[in-house]
Amino acid sequence: MMELVSFVGSLCTLSSFTFQLVGMHVCYGIIKKGSLGDMSSFTFISYFVACAVWLKYGLIVNNWVLIAVNAYGAFLNFIYTMIFYRYSVKKTQIHRFFLLGVAMTISPLTYVKYYQTDSSMALNHLGSYCVCLTVIGYGAPLISLVDVVKSKSTESLSFVLILANLGVGILWTIYGGLVGDKYVQGPNGLGAVLALLQLSLFAIYPTKHKRA
Repeated sequence: MMELVSFVGSLCTLSSFTFQLVGMHVCYGIIKKGSLGDMSSFTFISYFVACAVWLKYGLIVNNWVLIAVNAYGAFLNFIYTMIFYRYSVKKTQIHRFFLLGVAMTISPLTYVKYYQTDSSMALNHLGSYCVCLTVIGYGAPLISLVDVVKSKSTESLSFVLILANLGVGILWTIYGGLVGDKYVQGPNGLGAVLALLQLSLFAIYPTKHKRA
């Protein structure tokens, strides 16, 4: 059983490392075009917040899979957010998202360190908060849903990013079940479902390719 947990944990680590690199593909497209187009910076900001809080959770439960994956993820998503900021013409919107992200990161960490004296209760509350952040992260691309419906095109969505979300979500759901951690299993299972729903948009509203 331990060998299976270790194997799946390794797969989760590898898949999450690879998933975080998908952002490079997205950012390369932004740099090449010289603009964000209709893409929202909220996706990577939400990923950064989720990784930062999950890192704290991993440190508390002493799970090195969670620690390694989320330390790496927080670092990369911070870089991606800076690239979005550089090429965005909606700086005010990013400022708002950034301030929201800071508040969403600092508030729970301050709570578990200074205000909740019961360590077990603090862990449960932080785990529940991580669940919410994971679901938000998986659903973040849906912030462009209005644009997708209006334009009847999925140009504002990243197919590669959403497909990677699906794969990672499935693996982490399995890992959460093996280690008996509902805070890992639950949100990733829901996240996989959200990714499937987002992928269905590509069938309903195909990306419009412009002719040269």
